[in-house]
Amino acid sequence: MHIQTDRINVKILISLGVVTVVLTGCTSAKYQQMQKERDTHREAYEDVQRKESLKRSRDFLSDDMLGKWRFLELVIEERGGSEDILKVKAARTARRLKGLTLRFSKSGDAAYNYQIEKMMTKSHGTYTTRGVHREDKPKTGRIHFYPTSGTLIPDLLFNFAKGIPQQVLLSDGETLSTILKIDIPRISMKEKQMDLTLDLGVVLTPDGWLHRGNIRCSFEQIE
Repeated sequence: MHIQTDRINVKILISLGVVTVVLTGCTSAKYQQMQKERDTHREAYEDVQRKESLKRSRDFLSDDMLGKWRFLELVIEERGGSEDILKVKAARTARRLKGLTLRFSKSGDAAYNYQIEKMMTKSHGTYTTRGVHREDKPKTGRIHFYPTSGTLIPDLLFNFAKGIPQQVLLSDGETLSTILKIDIPRISMKEKQMDLTLDLGVVLTPDGWLHRGNIRCSFEQIE
């Protein structure tokens, strides 16, 4: 009698064990599925956040530029040396730019367009502004113009500075001689004024490194 009872108890324990294993397996599989779904949702959310962050970094000033802007002035901002020849060329270019207006508009959610007005050369295309937000200069970055037709804006504004040599100090102590690039100027915004600035770079002189200053082209918003 006791033997039979023991056999029954063993069978019950085995059955309970099987049920427990099955339930544990089901619970584990369900947990893994839930975890996988959570991971998928998190990855999708993080991907959206990365794309939004990239877009904000890329176009963080583009909306601020929307409207119509009139040429204000073109000046050489010296820092450590005379740029008399550039000043003469800048004054000549400024006279040519008098009356120039730029119009910036937006089509759809992502396309930013520009158009040069009140000049013989009709130009239009798209643009983007790129940069890193800085607390001390929150409205400063770089601007890229992609012309569809006509003259590229940096050529229109800074063409007189083409061919100027500049130097770069490399990490190994060597000096690299290059030519000033004018195609991607800096942009900064303050109230109703927009500045496009070209850094003239540095040159090595007998007295050490000389920062030559900037060429600044300013516009005022009129619409």
